[in-house]
Amino acid sequence: MKTKEILLKVFMVVSFLSIIGFAAYRMYPSSTIATLRPMLRGMENTIVSYRVGNYDFITTEHFIICYDDGIDQEIVDLVAKTAEDKYRTVEEVFQYKTEEKILVVLYDDPRALMRNTMLRQGPVPMGVYYGDSIHLLNPVHWVKDLEEIDRIFYSQGPFLHELVHLFTDHVAKGNFPLWFTEGISLYFEYMVDEYEWGKDAVFEDEEYTLDILTKEFHQLDDYLAYTQSFRIIRDFVDIHGIEALLNILRDLGEGKDIKEFIHLF
Repeated sequence: MKTKEILLKVFMVVSFLSIIGFAAYRMYPSSTIATLRPMLRGMENTIVSYRVGNYDFITTEHFIICYDDGIDQEIVDLVAKTAEDKYRTVEEVFQYKTEEKILVVLYDDPRALMRNTMLRQGPVPMGVYYGDSIHLLNPVHWVKDLEEIDRIFYSQGPFLHELVHLFTDHVAKGNFPLWFTEGISLYFEYMVDEYEWGKDAVFEDEEYTLDILTKEFHQLDDYLAYTQSFRIIRDFVDIHGIEALLNILRDLGEGKDIKEFIHLF
């Protein structure tokens, strides 16, 4: 069978599993998720690597940065510097090192970003973690003051958020609900970049419960769901400390159920 045909079959399987996405978190035992998630992540990464195989690229100590024809070298260099700086910070906190270089894909074409990250509709995001890789939209498309693009991308851009998603996925092996990983990434933005998501957000009705966040995250108001997720993680760390959060991630990676820890949140 030709390589392209094999990859097409793999793509169909991965597409199906990706559509299931975090629904699988509720469908299967935690131990099963922790066992299967690394394999699925590797399959996703194979597809992404194949799709960007004709992109130009550079390598740094911890990253392979691929970029399409519309990306200026100054932007590539900015991404490379930001990536290495943020990596060192996240690695130190997580006390975890990735075994291989992390794939970063930089897109000038928003349609390619959406296609390669399995996003079918909605606004084009600045960044996405998918397929064990970080996907970024060329910041010239979303930074309003281009004279400040270096500062804005470094301190307000999506790289840190998506990198923390990757570390969380690796350590906990995908064994968590969506609100949990989003809350952790937003907390790192708060801790490292001093950016507080939803600082002035007010819930007109009652705040979302953990049960609602777990079961209905995509049906909720995005801004408020992310805000509540961040505040839950922030309050947990304020009381128990960052090491307690990391210990929960490690336990989840061993196949434990988050229900064992939910009372702490």
